[in-house]
Amino acid sequence: MDNKLYVVHHSKGLEAPALPSSLLPLSREGVLLTTPVAEASFWNSVAAIYSSPELRAVQTAEIIAKRWQLPLYLVDDLRDMWLTSAGLEPDHLVDIVGDHLEGKVSHQLLEPYDAAQERIVRCVQRLARENTDRNFAIVSHARILIPFYSHLFGRRLGRNEWLSIRSPDLSVINHHTWQVTAGFFSEFK
Repeated sequence: MDNKLYVVHHSKGLEAPALPSSLLPLSREGVLLTTPVAEASFWNSVAAIYSSPELRAVQTAEIIAKRWQLPLYLVDDLRDMWLTSAGLEPDHLVDIVGDHLEGKVSHQLLEPYDAAQERIVRCVQRLARENTDRNFAIVSHARILIPFYSHLFGRRLGRNEWLSIRSPDLSVINHHTWQVTAGFFSEFK
């Protein structure tokens, strides 16, 4: 079996530091950047899209789902690991998240790393079981995807890998072998 899991990192959101991250909508640029992803022909082989309930992810998933008439399901366990990020300066945010992902500190604004990793791995494995013989997609957040890919690779990814994920970005995983076959992190085979 060569069934595929398409992992989509949401597109760019509005920059509004006063708003909680979960409420940030896509920016105009974010909508435009999602269009080429949504136009890719592989979507005709996808059975369903599962999205984080956070607005940037939902809006990214909606653009794709609408284009291909795909069912879209919101899955709470695909949410980001931020408890809140409102009011943080971008440089401070990068330091906090980078240190948290690398295990240097556990920050109170972020879900504990081990709990976040267990949540995302359990969620994606459950979705793979539900889609055993089908291609499916998830739309989520770079911060929570880092613990997921760390699990796949058997080593802890950190700040540099997190910052290398674009908005939007795409990775393809064979969900029977759990090998990353294309897109972001495929070079880590």
